[in-house]
Amino acid sequence: MAPIISKNNRFFEGRKLMGNFNTASPKISKRDPSSWPPVVSISIILFLLGLSGFMFIAGQKLVNSLKEKVYVNIYFSQNTDEKIILKTLANLKTKAFTKDAYYLSGEEAAFAYKEELEQDFVDILGFNPLPASIELSVKANFSDRISLRNIERELYQYEGVSEVLTQTNLIEEINKNKKLAAGTLACIGLLFILIAFFLINSTIRLSIYSKRFLIRSMQLVGATENFIIKPFLKKAVFQAFSGFIISSILLSITIYIIGNWANDLLFSGQMNWIDSKNIMDEVLIYSFLFAGLFTIGLLIATICTYWSTKRYLYSNIEDLY
Repeated sequence: MAPIISKNNRFFEGRKLMGNFNTASPKISKRDPSSWPPVVSISIILFLLGLSGFMFIAGQKLVNSLKEKVYVNIYFSQNTDEKIILKTLANLKTKAFTKDAYYLSGEEAAFAYKEELEQDFVDILGFNPLPASIELSVKANFSDRISLRNIERELYQYEGVSEVLTQTNLIEEINKNKKLAAGTLACIGLLFILIAFFLINSTIRLSIYSKRFLIRSMQLVGATENFIIKPFLKKAVFQAFSGFIISSILLSITIYIIGNWANDLLFSGQMNWIDSKNIMDEVLIYSFLFAGLFTIGLLIATICTYWSTKRYLYSNIEDLY
């Protein structure tokens, strides 16, 4: 005779099923191969996003370096005492807008022109027409038209200054290219985020698809929506964290290799990707980058998991087959 299954027996079987589901470990293992595709997807997307972020930061540093190499030339009258020029130089080095400043005497300027032209024009003219000057390197955050004009007006107030040459057009061209590059990288980043959403959503849906009958069983024994979704969300958080760790390791290695290669090949070792004088600012910048990557991965993983799980919670029984 067939065993009699009472309502109480079905209730305790359901509670046992829910307990097993709730205490199931969300760790990735060989027993749960469906966990790996989301982790791989998250790792790849976060790596590409991180690479775009690094390119943006490196581009900013490169642009700032170029700006600071565009000098403001301050020329003095021929009869200006050298002590006055050196006093002006010392004063300029204390200014907030000064990156660096160099004094170039008339004789040094004539020698530089002689080396460049391969001809001694002083012997031809009989005198040195080149005045003493100061080459002023302005900090990148002061390299805009308004700031440069204000600096130029201030420089004319110094004793003996006859002319100030500011390469405003070159600075503006650099700023224009900077905006274009920043906009391009921003579009690439948004594209990667959209690709990430659809790719991770697809892999997570496939992962949850294998557990659709378990979800239905939980519903049949009276499990609430939050009770069913909670373990999947915990697993999604773990997958996002695992993908972030993998992508961070790959990204750090790639940044180190690309940074050294570019510095040696393109900049002859002159480019400093990390400013040792402002190390805390550098730490803060890269901390924001990695924190942003983790946040993006976590949001996409949890949102996709929540949507995919709810899809099977409200699907018809025919849709499960």
